[in-house]
Amino acid sequence: MFFFISIAVVYVLYKWLTRNDEFFLKRGIPYEKPLPIVGNLLELVLQRKSFVDVIQRIYVKNKRSKIFGLFSFTQAGYMITDPELIKSVMIRDFDHFVNHDQCFNSIDKMFGKSLFALQNQQWREMRMILSPIFSSANMKIMFDLLSHYADDFLIEFKRKAVGDVDVFDLFSRYTADVTSTAVLGFEGDCVKNDNSEIYKIVKSMKEVFNTFSSMLKFLLFGISSRLYAASGVQLVNKNVIAFLRIVTIDAMRDREQNHISRPDVIQLLLEVRKAKGNRRSQDEEINDDELQNFSAHKEFNVSTNKTTSTLDMTDDDLWVAQTFLLFIAGFHTTTHLLQTLTYELAKNQDVQQELYEEIQDVLVLMCGKPVTFEALHKMKFMDCVISEGLRVYPPAVQVDRFCNKPITLDLGNGKSLHITKGQPIAVPVYSIHHDPEHFPNPEKFDPNRFNDENKSSIVVGSYIPFGIGPRACMGSRFALMKSKLIVFHLLANYKIKMTDTTPKKLTFNPDLSSSVKEKVYLKFVARN
Repeated sequence: MFFFISIAVVYVLYKWLTRNDEFFLKRGIPYEKPLPIVGNLLELVLQRKSFVDVIQRIYVKNKRSKIFGLFSFTQAGYMITDPELIKSVMIRDFDHFVNHDQCFNSIDKMFGKSLFALQNQQWREMRMILSPIFSSANMKIMFDLLSHYADDFLIEFKRKAVGDVDVFDLFSRYTADVTSTAVLGFEGDCVKNDNSEIYKIVKSMKEVFNTFSSMLKFLLFGISSRLYAASGVQLVNKNVIAFLRIVTIDAMRDREQNHISRPDVIQLLLEVRKAKGNRRSQDEEINDDELQNFSAHKEFNVSTNKTTSTLDMTDDDLWVAQTFLLFIAGFHTTTHLLQTLTYELAKNQDVQQELYEEIQDVLVLMCGKPVTFEALHKMKFMDCVISEGLRVYPPAVQVDRFCNKPITLDLGNGKSLHITKGQPIAVPVYSIHHDPEHFPNPEKFDPNRFNDENKSSIVVGSYIPFGIGPRACMGSRFALMKSKLIVFHLLANYKIKMTDTTPKKLTFNPDLSSSVKEKVYLKFVARN
C-alpha cells in the first residue's frame, strides 16, 4: 500500500511541476521542452554555463520568430527579439506592461519596496519623487563633488598602481566611495583603506544576485512561494539592512535636528517625507538637453493625476529600500562598465590613443583648469567609446516587464499573440547587442558604430543598455557621468596596457548576473 501511495504522490507532484509544459505549444510559440523544476536553466543551475550563454544559445535558434518561449525554473515567460516588438512593449503599449516581475515583491521584504519592484501607481509616485535628484542642476552639483574626489583618487592611485592592477577591485572601491559621497552624503574610505568596513558591506550588496545561493533562493520561490515565505530566507542580508538604516534613517534624523542640507538622495527623501509625499511639479524633473548623449536613454514623463499618495511616507523601510536600490544599481553599473571598458581599451590601443587625443584637446581648451561638466558631455568620441562598451558588455543582460492589462501583439505576417494579465515578457539585451543583423561583426570593439555618420543607422530597440521607455534606469546619466570622469582622468595621466596575466577573453559567471568570471589585471603606465 505504501508503495502505491508513494507512486501516486510522485505522479501528482510531477504533474504539478510540469503543469505549464505545453504553455507555448498551445499558443504556437517556439520553445525548448523544459525539465521539471529547472525549466530551461539546467546548465545554469549546474554552473556549467552562464545565464548569458544559456539565453544566447536559445536566442540564435529562435530569433527568426520575433518571440520565443523560455521556462525560467517553473515560470513560463516570453522572450522578444524584434526591435519593433520591443518598442511596442516598452514604449507604445507601456500602460499594458508597467511592472517588473511580481516575484520581486515577495522574494525580499526590503527589495520589494524599492522603485524597481514597486508597481502601478506606487511606482509612478516614487519615480516622480526620486527623479529630481538626477536633474541637470543636481548633476552639475554632484559633478563638482566627484571632480574633487577624482583628484584625491589619482593621488591614492599613484601609490597603488604598481605592477598588475586588479581593475575590478580598483573600480569597485572608487564606485563605492563616489556613490557614498555624491548620493548618500557621507565620506567613504574604500580606496584609501584596504580593510574598509564600508567596502565589506558593499561587496555583500553585490552578492544579492550573483551567488549560487541567490539562484537557489529564486529556484525555491519558483517551486512554491508559500514554502519560500515559510523558510524565512531573504535576498538581502541583515548586515546590509542595518548599514542602510544608519545611512538613511539616522542620517535623515541628524540632518533634520542639526539643519544640515546636502544635494543628495538623503536630502530629497527627507524633504519628501517632511512634505508628506506632495508630488513635485513636472518642470523639476530632469532636463534632457544637456545630458542626452547616445549612451543615455530618453527620459519619459511618468506624471500621475492622483492627488493623494498611495505610499506610506512614515514607513522607514520604504526609504531604506530606495537607498539600497540606488547604491547597488550605481555600484554594479559603473564598476562593470569601467572594468570591461578599460580591458577593451588595453586590447585596442588605437581606440585608446584616439580617446587620449580627444582628452588632450579638451585639456588644451581648459587652459590648465579642471574639466567642466559641459566639456565632458561634449566629448563625442568619449561617448562613442562608452556607448560601445555598454553594447559589448551591457550591465543588465536581460530586462523584463509584466503584463498588467491584457493586450494582443501584432507579430506581422497576419499573426498575433494575446498576452493575458500576469504573463512575463523579457528582452535578451546581451543577445540583441551581439546580433550581427543589428551590429555587424558584433564581437569587435568598434566605437565608430556610434559616431555622427553611423549612429542614425542603429535601429531603435536594438540598443538598450539601460532599458528603454518610462521604466528605464533612472540613474543612467549619473553612472555615465562618473564613468566618463574617471576614464578622462586616468587616460590623461596613464596609458593602459595588457599584461601576461590579462585574460585573452572575458566570460560571465554561472549565475543570474552579468558579472565577469575572470580576474582582470591591467598595467597603468604613467605618461610624461
